[in-house]
Amino acid sequence: MMDVRDQALLASCPVVAAPCFSPLPDMDNGQRIIVASNGWFVQTRLDWLDSITALSLEAPAMRLPYGEVREHLRFSFGPLPIPLIEAFVAYGRERLPDEAAGVLIFSRRTGRLRLAFCEAEWTSPVRIDYRRPPMADDETVAVDLHTHGRAPAFWSADDDRDDQGIKVAGVFGLLHQPRPMARFRLVINGLYQDLPRHPWPGPDALADRMDGEEPAPWPNRWMRSVIRRWTHA
Repeated sequence: MMDVRDQALLASCPVVAAPCFSPLPDMDNGQRIIVASNGWFVQTRLDWLDSITALSLEAPAMRLPYGEVREHLRFSFGPLPIPLIEAFVAYGRERLPDEAAGVLIFSRRTGRLRLAFCEAEWTSPVRIDYRRPPMADDETVAVDLHTHGRAPAFWSADDDRDDQGIKVAGVFGLLHQPRPMARFRLVINGLYQDLPRHPWPGPDALADRMDGEEPAPWPNRWMRSVIRRWTHA
């Protein structure tokens, strides 16, 4: 007889084999591990997220009689709303040289995101401690945002420690420059997957034109480039 604690653990995060000739079985909100012939994967489903992320893409030494699995990432809210990101960047600039924090909150009832700013308990140019805003019963944090002030956008040791649970994390830096810098990543219970097509790697990375159009002044062209990367992830 299996220990009830093991039963609870397996119920909260079951392990399934990838079928060869059929699609993966449907799943409710939660998380499961998928064993496939091409590696190990974690599938996560929430009201706003459906993702399959590789834990290891190395095929096992033993040939497993299972199907292959491909990574995918889908957000039920679609692309990030441009005005919300613009508002957060403006908010961060107003608080220079200190850091700032905010969240994009998903509503299950409306299927949309809203921006809320976090109350800073302590802040400086290199660190911020904050309290998240209150949320309704049908709401959850989908995107966690913070700034690095005048410093570049990167993932610090503090960010790695603080980024827990399941969410998208975004960090903005070089806010004193006309074109700031940002990085985004998907956070799945300590697993971090960079989203390279969502942010831009540096302040000069948006020099390319969009579909042959003439360059437009910041922020419209900058924000449209972010959304294009997000939409095609």
